Amino acid sequence: MTDLMQVLAAKAPVLAASLLAVLFMAGVAALLGFRDTARLSEDALQRLAAAEGARYEGGVVDAKGKSALARLDGGKLMIARVMGADISVRIAPAAAARIRLRNGKLGVAFADIGFPPLHMKVQQPPSWLAELGEAR
Repeated sequence: MTDLMQVLAAKAPVLAASLLAVLFMAGVAALLGFRDTARLSEDALQRLAAAEGARYEGGVVDAKGKSALARLDGGKLMIARVMGADISVRIAPAAAARIRLRNGKLGVAFADIGFPPLHMKVQQPPSWLAELGEAR
């Protein structure tokens, strides 16, 4: 036990300096805005659809603005998720998605098993979403 205490006492200045360096870097990161995250909205969905060369027909965004499902022209769906300060977008044919809408909870599973399902709460589901869910 005393050997451990002697080792810790000998290493204390190095540990303290390391701790100060980590706290300094965390402070600088906080000042630079490392906690900023992207948020989804109707406008963001329209811009994302246009960037993908598709026409936006309607969408639904979760209450936190972290995930969304949009209907595009040509029978396509666009799935958007916030990934830190960026947004991940996936476009898939509506026929390749299984949509479940129950008790204000939306679940969308995709034929591509490599793409995780989308789960989100929906306050006011648009009529097109209910139609897609019933068609499956």
